[in-house]
Amino acid sequence: MSEKARPDKGKKEVTIIVNAQQKTVAKEQLSFDDVVNLAYPGGPRGGNWVYTVAYRRGHGNKSGTLVEGESVSVKDGMIFDVTQTDKS
Repeated sequence: MSEKARPDKGKKEVTIIVNAQQKTVAKEQLSFDDVVNLAYPGGPRGGNWVYTVAYRRGHGNKSGTLVEGESVSVKDGMIFDVTQTDKS
């Protein structure tokens, strides 16, 4: 795909921290699933796996949690902590 045809072209990239690792994203918002995929790319999914997503240093220095189906506006330096638990 050419540089001109990239759908994210022109979007501001921000650097966030996910489970203590720097990640660069070109989105204004990240969904619960986006954050889980950044933390555990190709990780286990399904009925026995539960993910918890907490964030801090959001807009207005807000912190909170995300649940499946929710999203949050991201800003440079925002921190996400994602944990995975097997319900078995």
